[in-house]
Amino acid sequence: MLIIFKGETQGLKVAPRWPSSKVLIEKNVFLKLLEVQSKLPSSVKLLLVRGYENKSSRLGVFRHISRWLGIKLFCTCYPSRKSEVGDIFGSNGHDVDGSHVDVSIVLNGKRLRLLPLGVFTSLSLQQSRAEEHLAVIEYVKGTLEQCGFIIHHNQTESMQIHCDFNG
Repeated sequence: MLIIFKGETQGLKVAPRWPSSKVLIEKNVFLKLLEVQSKLPSSVKLLLVRGYENKSSRLGVFRHISRWLGIKLFCTCYPSRKSEVGDIFGSNGHDVDGSHVDVSIVLNGKRLRLLPLGVFTSLSLQQSRAEEHLAVIEYVKGTLEQCGFIIHHNQTESMQIHCDFNG
């Protein structure tokens, strides 16, 4: 398992999601992300934001509590989307190993904020944000899939580009 800190590592941008200060990732997954990056135009950069998260750590306990609170708030805001709670607030493999990652897109030096309110971004706002950069988003996701990643099926998880390496 590699420990990667904020910044740029071998051409891959890294910005751990708060409150983390680092991203833990399997070496083969890191190499595949570098392969993906090499296939993207120079104006498009991957941004690695999340990898393995130990659920037994202090940070893991914090995440557990914040997920519980998030579920309550999400169900209050979006009662018709309760069926998505498992997909959105589950660990989605991040607590299993470093082959489950979240990446974002940096276009011409600016990060695309596809979920400006995080997982609380409405589906309609997600769609309007995606429409603006649909070609780039689909190109990045397609390149990830060509290199052995599976993009999460849930729309919100897909917008934060949660993907699992299947190699």
